[in-house]
Amino acid sequence: MKISRSFLARIAAGLRGQCSFDEPMARHTSFRIGGPADLLAIPADVADLQNLLAVLGRSVPYMVIGNGTNLLVGDRGIRGVVIKIGSGLTAVERNGTAMTVAAGMRLPKLVEVCQAQGLSGLEWAVGIPGSVGGALVMNAGAYGGQMSDVVTAASGLTPSGDRTTVAAKDINFSYRHAEYPCGFIITGCRLQLKADKPAAIKARTRQWLQKRKANQPLSLPSAGCIFKNPPNDSARRLIGVAGLRGARLGGAQVSRKHANFIVNYGGATAADVLKLMDQVRNRVYKEIGIELIPEVKVVGVK
Repeated sequence: MKISRSFLARIAAGLRGQCSFDEPMARHTSFRIGGPADLLAIPADVADLQNLLAVLGRSVPYMVIGNGTNLLVGDRGIRGVVIKIGSGLTAVERNGTAMTVAAGMRLPKLVEVCQAQGLSGLEWAVGIPGSVGGALVMNAGAYGGQMSDVVTAASGLTPSGDRTTVAAKDINFSYRHAEYPCGFIITGCRLQLKADKPAAIKARTRQWLQKRKANQPLSLPSAGCIFKNPPNDSARRLIGVAGLRGARLGGAQVSRKHANFIVNYGGATAADVLKLMDQVRNRVYKEIGIELIPEVKVVGVK
């Protein structure tokens, strides 16, 4: 059930940042898929976010997103408020080889900053279009590196809006997964990096970016890898062995370039993607006996 427009308007009135009603989530996901959110709110800063949480209280459902790069939103959208951690939280500060980074900063931009300042440890993230906050939520990684390798602490807010910090040792990091206190909203993090020559860092980032461009279907909307890699194997290989490269359902297609990508070939719906995911999982399990676990997060009303 939708929340009344008048009540949402009162919520929006207290926000200093941006907001919009019935906002199509397709505009805020890399899949370019998703129905409308009752209210999309982009806080201007942490204080604005605190005020928003105070107004929402426990009576209004809400969810927090970053850059929407690992997200599949249902075709009927999201009821309640979607809080997008974006342009209002992008500050970065260096202290020796440590960096404090706001959650809204995009990973490619952070990689550029680190390279310019001679700080190594995030070269693997080049070309990943997500935000720092999103990368922390899913322990993003590639080419042997991951966020848990460099994070020393995550800063954020409790559901009541209190500022708090969680040390890395208290975050249950695992493969493409991280566990934080219930309701914890990430607003930033501290990273421990290593000093290196900018030229050397640039060479490594160029290498990873070239590999990404050669192996991934970057010209079409997607949510990145759709399934987690099974232990000692790759979902890409298994899907290829099952003969599913190029399989298509509606506007969704298993990429021929990288079989663990489902791409929006044109006009794909969330229903198309979910049905195609089910077909892939069922075929791989039937023919190879391995169950693929989704990496993409599915939210909203199907």
